Amino acid sequence: MAYYDTFDYEKYWRGREYEDQSERIALKKLLPNQQTYTSILEIGCGFGRLVSCYYPYFKKCILADPSTKLLSRAKENFKDLKKLDFICASSSKIPLKSNSLDFCLMVRVCHHLPDLEPSIKEIDRVLKPGGFLVLEFANKINLKARLRAFLRGDFNFSKSLFPLDLRSLGKRNPKYINFSSHHPLFILKILKRNGFIVQKTLSVSNFRLSIFKKFIPLKILLKLEDFTQGFLGKFFFGPSIFLLCQKSK
Repeated sequence: MAYYDTFDYEKYWRGREYEDQSERIALKKLLPNQQTYTSILEIGCGFGRLVSCYYPYFKKCILADPSTKLLSRAKENFKDLKKLDFICASSSKIPLKSNSLDFCLMVRVCHHLPDLEPSIKEIDRVLKPGGFLVLEFANKINLKARLRAFLRGDFNFSKSLFPLDLRSLGKRNPKYINFSSHHPLFILKILKRNGFIVQKTLSVSNFRLSIFKKFIPLKILLKLEDFTQGFLGKFFFGPSIFLLCQKSK
């Protein structure tokens, strides 16, 4: 049984319109906007929240998730769509042929993986030479985290490349799913080591603080988000980082 078999993930997204739309804005910048490529694999597809972002632009879309419950929900949600395949799989063991995919997408998965290398190696295996990966991860050194570290006198916080376990001390055991933020520089090292070149970096959900969402209309927040993602990506500003990476040819 996967962790998300017992969690209402669709309910989790209710009331999170800003975060959802911010990620869609980022994907619009990173995914192709015309049918240029044949196949895409979404790793950790959940109930299919992001399918509409890429479905029109690929001839074949494969949705993968370790949760049979979420896969069932995705199948139900898109039962009327063609060209969709569903596989129960984790990011580190993908039951597909080597060099068989044009694109991979992995959003809101890395924070469950304290060790990303096996997953990056497996994605490298299934992608064709020159294929693309859109990778999202929780940013360990986002501005809010840096300010907190400064206030508590931890001046080496940004220098440590190790993942940061975000769980409370009482939940840091195998009974509870892992939640880790990653240092961008360490992610870049892993990608480079496995033959990926980062082409674009976006900072996403930059205005996620409750005070912003409470007092600023959603439409204005999203315009600010759209305008700042590329620029703030240079500084690894926000809580979520999106990367467009290309596998070496």
